Amino acid sequence: MDPLGASAVITASAVAARVTTVVCQYLRLRWRVHQEHAHRRTLEALARTLPRGSRLHEVHSDGSTWTLTVARSAREPQE
Repeated sequence: MDPLGASAVITASAVAARVTTVVCQYLRLRWRVHQEHAHRRTLEALARTLPRGSRLHEVHSDGSTWTLTVARSAREPQE
């Protein structure tokens, strides 16, 4: 193979590797956004079913945490 042909093959391989990396990152991001939307819908449904003044605490596998507090109405006394 001549040097110009070898250079073209190397360049094409590098471009293909970059394109593959970008496509993989895009697919991972799209999957994560889909999962977060599904989680949000689940939390919204859960918040509607919890009694007022309830608190839900969640710990994720990565160690992060969050707390969901369902507000009391203005007429209910605070504890």
